Amino acid sequence: MILYDLIHGYQPFDPKLKISGWVRRNLNDVFLPTSLSMKKGLISRGVQLQGWTIKSWLSADPEIKESARKVLKNLEIANQKKHIEIGISAYAHPILSMISDDLIKAQLILDQEIIERYLGRATWFWPPEGAIDKRTLNIVHQVFPDLILLIPDKSLGYNNYSGPVKIRFADGDQKAIVFSTIFKNIFMNADNAHGKSKYKRRPKYLPKELVFSQVRKTVHSHQRFIELLGFLKGYEFQKFTALDDLVLMRDWENAGSRQGLRKIGQAKEMGVFLDSKSQIDFCLPSQFDWTDSKVIPISKILPSAWEMTSTLGDPFPWWQPNKQGRIWRERTELRRKKIIQWHGLIKEFDLAFQKRVKQLGGIKKALKNQQFKNLCFETFPAVHSCVGWHYLVKRNWSNYRYAEKTLKNIVYPALEKMIIDKSLKI
Repeated sequence: MILYDLIHGYQPFDPKLKISGWVRRNLNDVFLPTSLSMKKGLISRGVQLQGWTIKSWLSADPEIKESARKVLKNLEIANQKKHIEIGISAYAHPILSMISDDLIKAQLILDQEIIERYLGRATWFWPPEGAIDKRTLNIVHQVFPDLILLIPDKSLGYNNYSGPVKIRFADGDQKAIVFSTIFKNIFMNADNAHGKSKYKRRPKYLPKELVFSQVRKTVHSHQRFIELLGFLKGYEFQKFTALDDLVLMRDWENAGSRQGLRKIGQAKEMGVFLDSKSQIDFCLPSQFDWTDSKVIPISKILPSAWEMTSTLGDPFPWWQPNKQGRIWRERTELRRKKIIQWHGLIKEFDLAFQKRVKQLGGIKKALKNQQFKNLCFETFPAVHSCVGWHYLVKRNWSNYRYAEKTLKNIVYPALEKMIIDKSLKI
């Protein structure tokens, strides 16, 4: 069985503010031990870290900074030894479809600068929240024509598919890996930090033959993990042929085992995955065979995201104020007003950004201006996607990372600085 295991690491926080316990726990209990296992070559993975996360780690207090340096060094060595392959995304995790062409380009280029400075050369690209459309993919192709693209199955019109394809652009083809949103949701939401299922009821989209009570055990039992992969591999979804390659795209926090991966130094250093290596061939993104892969014209790409609730009529359900979408209709009037307010802030930030770019002679010249780049690094978190996501779902806003305090402490100051900062010489 061949498995391409791709993980995305993102910790949205501002080091100038009070740093929450979850930031330290994830860094020390998840990122650090798994990065050590990657350095040792115990497993092959595609690894993507957000540029803003790295900058925040290295600007935080000495404890976080020291742990972060160890994580980054482990990953750099793992990348050099070809145990892992590094992915690039957008610096501050925005929904790319919501921002202008120039702002997308700047987010991509600055993320590449940070990632390759600390981790080395990248081979693949991950759009934040898997959110894409034709315009954003065309821009990504312009900036990263040689990287392997990662796209959700719904962008091809499938409800479940994973494997290699090629996207045909005006100037040629680009390799892409399609990941299944069903796989993502099963393996990310089967278990939460307290060992309890995130689902109150069985999700309707899961195959009827799948024993859902066993799904949660996949993060603790290598045998359950293998059984579930085997079931998914042989199952035909929407009359599509059985899958040859399985692709898992997950947040880093959900990509291991609390029994093993996060406790390096114990007898079973890799937990479920170490026991699985004799039965699963873990491969890197570049190891796909694209010889006979299907070619998809860019004109056929549909707007979509990695959320199971994403549909053609409502492709970005947690972020776009689409009044036709089910998620939108289910929210209270107050939350609907807030998401519209958030969209207004993003547009205001984008207009201020575009004005500065124009004054500097275009995006290429602007990004050669170190003062402007520093301003971008400092202010780009104003458009990060967690603000909208936490507006639309019920969350405890007592922690600054959630929307109310994020707006007050991160978004508004960044917006103000982008608009009125006079230190930039133009």
